[in-house]
Amino acid sequence: MLDNIYITHGYTANSQKHWFAWLKVRLENQKIVTQIFDMPNSSQPDPQEWLTFHQKNIHQLDQNSYFIGHSLGCIATLRFLQQAKIKIGGVILVSGFAEKLPNLPELDGFNETRLDFTALIDQIPQRVVIASDDDDVVNVQFTRHLAQNLRANYIEVSGYQHFLDRQGVTELPLLYDEVLKMIHH
Repeated sequence: MLDNIYITHGYTANSQKHWFAWLKVRLENQKIVTQIFDMPNSSQPDPQEWLTFHQKNIHQLDQNSYFIGHSLGCIATLRFLQQAKIKIGGVILVSGFAEKLPNLPELDGFNETRLDFTALIDQIPQRVVIASDDDDVVNVQFTRHLAQNLRANYIEVSGYQHFLDRQGVTELPLLYDEVLKMIHH
């Protein structure tokens, strides 16, 4: 079976933003099938709409499936995996959160249903969370909480802020290396 990577962007983003296209090219050069989603209405995201989108667009879900989420894409990915209840290869979550953010109340709907971290840990054998200590959108404490709740391998860097293209982050070699480590473990 081929390894398959699914990338879910965050609030107000799309598949062409930040480091997504760069990562896709690098992974496909390694013969890893990679799909970056364009999530519906990303400037006014609806949790049910995003869940339905994932359900309709993820066709391979097994131990060769790996997920990458950025920001809001992290909790959206975890919500999808929780309802799918299928064991996968792993997840890498960048600047993620799984609780209400005081500065972004418009995203509270994604946190109305609590995640079952015990079940997710069981379902996702490899879990990595990446954060930047100077994140100006999702306070690093929320990403640390996510890593603790998932019992994930936690990587904290400096100077990347929220890993956005407008902050100069258009490539993310650290993430690429983590994906390869995860797939070839």
